[in-house]
Amino acid sequence: MKLDFMQAFSSVRQLDLLGWVFAALNFIFLACAMGIGLFLFVESVPILRSEGLAFWLGENWWFGETYGALPMVCGSLTVTGMAIFLVLPVALSGALFTSEYLSPSFRRNVKGVMELLAGVPGIIYGLLGVSFLTVGVKDALNLLDGNTLFTAGLLLAIMILPTVLTLSEDAMHSVSSEFREAAESLGLTKLQTALRVVFPQSLPGIVGAVLLGIGRAMGETIAVMLVIGSLDRMPGFSLFVAGQTIPSKLGREAAEALGSGLHWNALMGLGLTLFILVSVLTLSGHLLIKRSSQ
Repeated sequence: MKLDFMQAFSSVRQLDLLGWVFAALNFIFLACAMGIGLFLFVESVPILRSEGLAFWLGENWWFGETYGALPMVCGSLTVTGMAIFLVLPVALSGALFTSEYLSPSFRRNVKGVMELLAGVPGIIYGLLGVSFLTVGVKDALNLLDGNTLFTAGLLLAIMILPTVLTLSEDAMHSVSSEFREAAESLGLTKLQTALRVVFPQSLPGIVGAVLLGIGRAMGETIAVMLVIGSLDRMPGFSLFVAGQTIPSKLGREAAEALGSGLHWNALMGLGLTLFILVSVLTLSGHLLIKRSSQ
């Protein structure tokens, strides 16, 4: 009896210790995120004092003269929006088919492949994009250059497809079987059950998956930088022209701008803008996925 009590007491102490360790790790991660945000804000103060709102609304970026971030912000939003527009039909239909129609063993295999593809480094996608995608877009659309906003959006769609698909499938698969059984007892077919019961119940998780996909798309640097053309100009109404995103701008100029006054501060301002956008989207995605799993 005494031995059992000592073992139980030791287990409680061990759990408490693990809890403190995880709490400390979470605090460290939170402190690092807040430290990064604070660093970006401090480094951005000079350019915000110099340019004011013109930093975000200006269309011209001339070294040593003026720094307008609007072309990069619009380029990021355009490319990300196009990627989501292209990926949603494929990802949701694939998630629905995987969750509702595949056998458990085959579903695990498909999930394994999707999660493997989701972990492929961006530089690999970028090299494949340069080798095949830019050439294919150029030849198919008869363009002078295949490095365009359309190419970058298409590449991002390919990159985030595994992430959105596997997270959306998780949300659909987590829907209780009681809902499916009730729908089938009322005479609904498997497809009707999936569309009218499973999909609405898993919607918060699907929205969270899409937001996480958007977060990855907005933060991608190397792959986009290799295929977008990197010209600081407003996208306009055509996707088949070269452009620039915030990450591609930072990737090209950050190293040479280090310690160069307002140029460096302007790039840090771009970094702060991207940090805020991605943080809001990622936190929203995690909250919606957490709500879906409850």
